[in-house]
Amino acid sequence: MTSEDRFFALFKPEAGRLYRTAWAILGNEADAGDAVQETTIRAYRAFDQLKGGAVAFPAWIRRILVNTCTQIIRKRTRVIPVERPEDLSEERMTPDMQLSLDGDVWDAVRELDERYRAVVVLRFLNDMQLEDIATALDIPLGTVKSRLHTALKVLRTKLQAENGERRGAV
Repeated sequence: MTSEDRFFALFKPEAGRLYRTAWAILGNEADAGDAVQETTIRAYRAFDQLKGGAVAFPAWIRRILVNTCTQIIRKRTRVIPVERPEDLSEERMTPDMQLSLDGDVWDAVRELDERYRAVVVLRFLNDMQLEDIATALDIPLGTVKSRLHTALKVLRTKLQAENGERRGAV
């Protein structure tokens, strides 16, 4: 089996998760596709540097993806409208790319500052441990905990306020 075959055998099961992660961090389909494509290129070029083999591959490629998403966010010079998950074109999404995020919750997450959104996405969409998030984002564990706490507090407040508005309108 060639190096290319080994890479794509490891990459294929991760592709959908990478896309969902990029979409959730970046907030739109086009940037998510670009991030996954760039991640694939970077990971393929550095594949011989992977330590730990197949077991380490998912965390390794996720770190590359998060770094790529961070670079895309830094390069943004204008606000880009963000589609809701239900607005994504169904014909372009494969079953492993399907997003199962509730609209109200997704709207609230989408409104978070990017640094908070990244932590929330990695923790709850990718089910990553806090230590792994710190490694992926290259920030201290305490910062991850602080950002997650702040993000959850903001989300709780926003969702409770929206829920209260709906009850008052009924």
